[in-house]
Amino acid sequence: MKKSILSLLLLAASMQLLAQAPTNTKPVEQTPTATKAEAAAKIETQPAGSAIGLNLSTNGVGLQFAQNIGSKRMLAVRVGGMYMPFKLTNFEYDFDGTKLVINGDIKLGSIQALVDFHPFKNAFKITGGLAYMLSDISATAKVKDSVVQGDIMISPDEVGIIDVGIKVGPICPYIGLGFGRAVPKTRFSFNFEVGGYYITKPQVTFAATGMLEPTSSNEKVLQDNMSGFTFLPMMNFGFNFKITK
Repeated sequence: MKKSILSLLLLAASMQLLAQAPTNTKPVEQTPTATKAEAAAKIETQPAGSAIGLNLSTNGVGLQFAQNIGSKRMLAVRVGGMYMPFKLTNFEYDFDGTKLVINGDIKLGSIQALVDFHPFKNAFKITGGLAYMLSDISATAKVKDSVVQGDIMISPDEVGIIDVGIKVGPICPYIGLGFGRAVPKTRFSFNFEVGGYYITKPQVTFAATGMLEPTSSNEKVLQDNMSGFTFLPMMNFGFNFKITK
């Protein structure tokens, strides 16, 4: 009997000690795990920074600065310029059997502000904006050899010199299509673009000397003929370097 009572007392004491013992265990807080779609959306909406680029185009060589607008990388603004001057020196051209010698200065280029719109999640883009055109052509032409009329030989200087000038602009809208981002998602990117400038009728000047001087009155005719050229095509290759996050 005494053993039973003692056993019961020991059991009661043990249960009381266990009830008073401090517990150090805490519930583990679980952080929700983001889904792949949420992670992709977070990356897609983060600010994408700015970049500088090198352009090699049919309208010249130049530099640009680009900045994304908004957090979804659908819009980017580009500001820059391109320029390419070169000279024609004693360039020979066969015009209806008569050899002409042409000398001139040709300047191609523009200063432009453009906006790229990426309608899809890839790098396809639609571009539009305005350009201040730097394109200007001035050239002179004269016959290479003396001209013989009957028994008379006429020297090239006596025949005369034709002076032609063509100037585009100055302000022209631009539209184009391309593939590639002006502000890379990583560090570098490459882009290709084709488009064109909408130009008003180019300004034409035409003058002649010597025996050709009467043809100077054809300046208006040339001006009217050039009025049909309202689109100046352009093709551009670009290499871009991201400078900020």
